[in-house]
Amino acid sequence: MAQPHPTGLSDEPLVLHAAPARYGVGMALSGTVPSRSPAPLLQPTRYAKWVRRFGLVTSILVFTWFLLQFGTRWVPAGMNTLQAVPGGSWCIVDRWSIGLRVGSQVFVDAPVGVLLSTVKELGHDTVTIEHDVEATVWPDSRSFGPLPLSKVLATVIVVFPPDVGADRGR
Repeated sequence: MAQPHPTGLSDEPLVLHAAPARYGVGMALSGTVPSRSPAPLLQPTRYAKWVRRFGLVTSILVFTWFLLQFGTRWVPAGMNTLQAVPGGSWCIVDRWSIGLRVGSQVFVDAPVGVLLSTVKELGHDTVTIEHDVEATVWPDSRSFGPLPLSKVLATVIVVFPPDVGADRGR
């Protein structure tokens, strides 16, 4: 009788037995058979991940562009420079002033502070502003002359007038 191996393993050769014949040769055990035809060129599941990533990146870029270009401003409560925009109104503005032209309502950095006014003349590097309300106490280009184009802070896009009786405005 042979002595047991010191590691507990036997010295007998290892014999591998073949799978029973009922499974067949070359057949998958799970019952699925690989397709012999090539995969379709455009598979929705294959490209769905890339479409979602592209949509997310595009959304982030559009949102960032929107935040950079557009903003809001309050018309001070006592400012009565334009008839169409009463004091205390909330305005959505284009910070880049892309649509600047004669007749645009603009916020400008004037010598007396930030004013809301209308563009009357547009030069190569200058802008002339005048208020619609003649009885206003706020000065315009008739008092201090044309302003450099860089002093235009924003162009007004949409105006939300204050509610009647509301005492808000900034």
